Amino acid sequence: MNNHLDNNANGKLIDFSGLSDMLYGEQKYISEFSEAAIDSFSEFSENYSKYLTVRDETNFRKAGHKIKPVAQMLGLDQIIEEYEHAKTLLWDEKPDSDLKVSSQKIQEICTKVIKELEEKI
Repeated sequence: MNNHLDNNANGKLIDFSGLSDMLYGEQKYISEFSEAAIDSFSEFSENYSKYLTVRDETNFRKAGHKIKPVAQMLGLDQIIEEYEHAKTLLWDEKPDSDLKVSSQKIQEICTKVIKELEEKI
């Protein structure tokens, strides 16, 4: 049975095939991209929680817009979907407990993504 976070047949969240093609299969470029992406996902994870829990929609949206292209490039639809869901939680003024669940979900996903990226360095 697959973990609810796994989206590839190999049990990984990230689909590196498109990235590898885009970077001509060059390990050096893939490593550099992965290092930059680790920083991006670490910052996103931190800002997601910080701004969502204090209901700072402006900065929350900035964090989301910053990570979206990288997430799309890596086939990480679940990050984009959870981010979009969290925006509706803010708009609908849902309770703090719902925001915490979303924050924890993003933390879990980003931790796994960072681990997969580290394997490419």
